[in-house]
Amino acid sequence: MAGRIGSFRPQTFLAFALALVVGASAAALVVVYATGSGIISERERAEALAERDLLDEVYQEQGLQSLINAVARRTRFSASGERYGVFGPQGQPLAGDLQGFNPAFRDADWRLVRVRRPTPETLHVVAATLDDGGLLVVGRDRANQARFERSVVYGFIAAFLIVAVASGVAGLALNAAVLQRVEAIAATAERIASGDLSARTVISDPEDPFGRIAGSLNAMLDRIEALMNGMRSVTDSVAHDLRSPLTRMKGALARAQHPSTPEPERSEAIAVAETEADRTLATLSALLDIARAESGLSRDVMRPVDLRALMAEVADVFAPVIEDAGQSLTLDLGSLPTPVAAHEALVRQAVGNLLHNAAQHAGEGAEVALRLRDLGALVEIEVADSGPGVPEADRERVQERFVRLDAARSGGGSGLGLAIAAACARLHGGALVLGDAEPGLLARLTLERGAAA
Repeated sequence: MAGRIGSFRPQTFLAFALALVVGASAAALVVVYATGSGIISERERAEALAERDLLDEVYQEQGLQSLINAVARRTRFSASGERYGVFGPQGQPLAGDLQGFNPAFRDADWRLVRVRRPTPETLHVVAATLDDGGLLVVGRDRANQARFERSVVYGFIAAFLIVAVASGVAGLALNAAVLQRVEAIAATAERIASGDLSARTVISDPEDPFGRIAGSLNAMLDRIEALMNGMRSVTDSVAHDLRSPLTRMKGALARAQHPSTPEPERSEAIAVAETEADRTLATLSALLDIARAESGLSRDVMRPVDLRALMAEVADVFAPVIEDAGQSLTLDLGSLPTPVAAHEALVRQAVGNLLHNAAQHAGEGAEVALRLRDLGALVEIEVADSGPGVPEADRERVQERFVRLDAARSGGGSGLGLAIAAACARLHGGALVLGDAEPGLLARLTLERGAAA
């Protein structure tokens, strides 16, 4: 059962892109906030510690009153966010803008403490204990942190809006481009479905993914069109070529059934009918072999085959046929150390057909040669004869089904021998090429070693 393909809509794409932007921006915001907040906090702590040490030095050198005066001056002229306090041994405020003592002040080293000044607020404080038991406190409120947080949030919102708009525009443009390419492929498929087998997808860039898909689709359509045309040709050819033997068979059976037909003539008529039936079955069997090879179904039975041994067996079978035709057969099988993945029966039939054609059409006294060559990725099988050959203009045409040249019609063949050999070559990733043996016909059948994979 075919797998289901989820629907894809532009809204889905935009929602995904927006969620991706929000997630990435939020992650960036967390990193920026953590880094910036740490820098601000460390800087304010360093400044507070420096002021605490400076005021403690004033106390050590000039006494408590000088410290109180220094804190009072700093309180009057301090920048926004700076807090100071001097407390006596009992926690009573002596100077500064910190009005209430909090036990958490003691031993504070940049500790968050809740204070009243006179309204409640939270400060980062550092403290130093005085010799008389009093306490010097230097604090910083969170105003700078709050301003930084607001800046980060506003920057995030602005960046998000810019990126969202840009992503939306880019997403819509990309989506439109993708849909345009998909629509072109879909339109081609619709034309094919409506019966126009000549429809093809225009390939603007063969290197991009859609170009590769379009190229594969066009190649598939070329193959489908060739198979459909071949099917039409086969249908027409079958109707034409099988009509004669079936008509002869019917006539022979009619003569055999006639009451007045003498017994010898009756037996002869039955023999003729049997011959025509065998010829018809052979033709249909050959057509089935071609159809299975061209559809790729025969790949299921491919296995490693020793082609050298196979060629020797085929040569042994056809040597008497060639000898009866007054011809000679020579072998040059070379060395083929490793098996080749192949359809053994189809290769045997293809090579046999080539040898049979040579025996039938090369003429008496001709020399027939069977050669096997290892070309690395390919294996090449050659059947050459010194007969009259095939005109160059007809070498492609004779590989089609039911094609028989005038010189070959007297042989009574079905015109499928070379078609089977060509289908065998295509099944194995190779080709059948007819050339000039100077003199005679050279049939070169190539097979790809990795075709079975």
